[in-house]
Amino acid sequence: MSERLKKRKILIEKQKKKKVQTKILVGVVCLIVIVLGGVTAWQYLSAPSEDPPEIKPTAALFSTYEFTMNDIDGTRFSLDNYRGNVIVIHLMAVGCSGQINPINDNQLIKLKSLCNSYCDNKPVTIVSVAVATCESSRLSWLRSTYGISWFLGNDYDDGTVDIAQNYGMYGDGTIIVIDKDFQVHEAYSDVGVSTIKSKINQLLEA
Repeated sequence: MSERLKKRKILIEKQKKKKVQTKILVGVVCLIVIVLGGVTAWQYLSAPSEDPPEIKPTAALFSTYEFTMNDIDGTRFSLDNYRGNVIVIHLMAVGCSGQINPINDNQLIKLKSLCNSYCDNKPVTIVSVAVATCESSRLSWLRSTYGISWFLGNDYDDGTVDIAQNYGMYGDGTIIVIDKDFQVHEAYSDVGVSTIKSKINQLLEA
């Protein structure tokens, strides 16, 4: 074999090796991109959101949905025990660190005013039902911050959100008023406290 052919053969072999090395490098880079993309997607999908969970609006409720739940202090609350009272049910989504949406900031202030007017001297029962899906949603902090002296429990304590699914006519922040005959009488979203007081007074006199 001539010297020229030997050199050409060596050159061809080098070019083949270089192509193989390039393919391997491209494959490794692609694999890294895929792995990193998968990890990022996994973190995005698996990391719990700090924001309040969504409460989807439900169909209008024409009959009262009876439920029981624990107040955050451990007291057992049963809606059926308050037949004959005017009952105010408030739904609020709570995030992992106690965050609530602006509507519930307003609703809790209104409920505080209602409780000051009725809780100790009228047959009126108020209950705030949190939808808090994180292990620690600082419900005690919310109670302290907003002066919640009425019932406050977590719908998700049993792993379901059946109360919100039945009473969430307007989604997050819904307020339901049940009359003394234990019938759903009114549902509100963002409403003035005077409107709710007027309704309660009307039902108390009925």
